Amino acid sequence: MSALEKARIFDPDAPKSGFYVQFNPNTLEYAAGLSGQACKGAADRAGQEGAGVPDLQSAPLAEPQGAVLSVRLFYHTYTSPSSFTDVRADISRIRAFLPRTTEKARAKSPRVTFAWGTMTHTGTMESFSVSYQMFAHDGTPVQAEASITIRGEDPDVCSASADQSPGNPLESNPQQDGGRVSDVPSWLFQ
Repeated sequence: MSALEKARIFDPDAPKSGFYVQFNPNTLEYAAGLSGQACKGAADRAGQEGAGVPDLQSAPLAEPQGAVLSVRLFYHTYTSPSSFTDVRADISRIRAFLPRTTEKARAKSPRVTFAWGTMTHTGTMESFSVSYQMFAHDGTPVQAEASITIRGEDPDVCSASADQSPGNPLESNPQQDGGRVSDVPSWLFQ
């Protein structure tokens, strides 16, 4: 049996500062291509200007949109009524890759890489949402599902083939990262 390969998230300019996800995702959604429609205002029958109506006569050569990778990540930090931690600490690590607004009110989008096995996707985080699904007796959130979307390069272009695996840019062991993977029952990984 081969070793468990953990998915990881990191800054492509500083890969050693990244982290492993707690549970590997069971689904990755990928989309790439050109924008097929342009949305422009159009006059309706009453002569009022409409917003966001698809312009069906858009230019034949649309702008390239890059690739989009969407992933749902699951986190669980409850082991017993007396042993749990706030799951928001793990979620905040992902949230750190959201675009930040500076004093000049311009958003700065940090680059982020999602890597798992031979697939690597680098870009900027386009969307982030989290659903807190379980709470401890005192109201502490202990289970969450985070959904992220990264717009960037085409993963099929920048992925490594199985015989050219890029290696692990993180030196820490996923079994020791945050001390949580080893706390999870072993049957989850079988």
